[in-house]
Amino acid sequence: MQLKSLDQWLEYIDLVRSTEIDLNLDRIRFIYKKIVKFSSATKVIVVGGTNGKGSTVEFLTQLLIFSKRKVGTFTSPHLFKFNERIKVNGIPISDKMIIDAFELIEKSRGDTRLTFFDFSTLAALTIFSNLNLDVVILEIGLGGRLDPVNIVDSDISVLTNVELDHQEWLGKNREAIGKEKAAIFRDQKTVILGQHDIPKSVIEETLRLKNKVFRIGRDFEYTVNDSLEEWSFSWKNGNQINLDKLQLGSLSVSSLSCGLSAFFALGNKLDADINEVIERTYLKGRCEIINNRFLIDVSHNASSAEYLAAFVKRNFSSDVEITAVLGVMKDKDVNSIIKPFKKRISKWILTSADQKRAMRAEELRIHLELQCDLNNEAKIFEVEKVNEACILAHQETSVGSLILIFGSFYTVAEAFLTINILKSVA
Repeated sequence: MQLKSLDQWLEYIDLVRSTEIDLNLDRIRFIYKKIVKFSSATKVIVVGGTNGKGSTVEFLTQLLIFSKRKVGTFTSPHLFKFNERIKVNGIPISDKMIIDAFELIEKSRGDTRLTFFDFSTLAALTIFSNLNLDVVILEIGLGGRLDPVNIVDSDISVLTNVELDHQEWLGKNREAIGKEKAAIFRDQKTVILGQHDIPKSVIEETLRLKNKVFRIGRDFEYTVNDSLEEWSFSWKNGNQINLDKLQLGSLSVSSLSCGLSAFFALGNKLDADINEVIERTYLKGRCEIINNRFLIDVSHNASSAEYLAAFVKRNFSSDVEITAVLGVMKDKDVNSIIKPFKKRISKWILTSADQKRAMRAEELRIHLELQCDLNNEAKIFEVEKVNEACILAHQETSVGSLILIFGSFYTVAEAFLTINILKSVA
């Protein structure tokens, strides 16, 4: 088998992937032990939770880079290129490094069938183990217990929050989901809990494992004003940080606080200018405003949609008309995504990303009509493709109004391509 390009490899690992659902991690454990050898000096941090994982990882990464640490990060999904998932000091690694890792995994797996995420995770871990890194930060993709990232024994586990999402896989309520997510904790190791009302199932797991727990409201805390321009953070040993005139953008103070807590839990002292670190903490496709006309966000569950709605309320007056381009996946709670916006949107353009999992526009319309008061005269359009939906939104939205594009990573990724074209001809 001669696979020369990264695109060929990605097509291959998607083709040969296991189609089983409830897979035990033992199937990849022997591969991991065979090809991944971390230095004892390398600290491993695993970040799980429903929302805020990506911004926690990115902020912590920037804090460590400012402290002259060499940091590897593994996140998912990507927006444009697979390489975005695997970075060293914030820079995506090369195609060649990924291909070399894939080749090694392929030789080592025998007849074991791996998922796309198994291949991806093992590749990242293989690459990181060969680079003599100071810190490796790994983002859980889905849940915790069965996520391939959970093959690693971490030094610190961060759980940002537990909300309702992926209920068909993780459980019907927050207690069940919390138990799945708490499976990333390790015996007697450090755990950071970033949610005040964390489920009891999570606390019970920390007690069972005798973890060293840093819990918000007890060991660290933050306060923030209504405009999110003033933020105060305190750490149990007396570290106090007060900031004003913040420009947080897509970053939540909760994620920043989790990142700072992990930074301190590693034994670091804060020498960096926090405002400068925040300025360098950038996540594309999260509350991203383009040309003061497009607002792009990958929010795809209830809590992230509520955060996006709050961002809109803070940054745009009620006089600004909003056209929404919405595209979601079939397995999402569409009603909870729509709910925060149902009285704010003037025009809805419903669309479907080029994915098998994408919900069709006509089905989206049913959910929207059930959620919204049709007497509010909001217009609804159904457009098959995301690029066509963005063009229609541009045509239907007057100068000075806002186009909001959200619902999934896939929708946002496709929208960016069209927005770049619209910018060039504006």
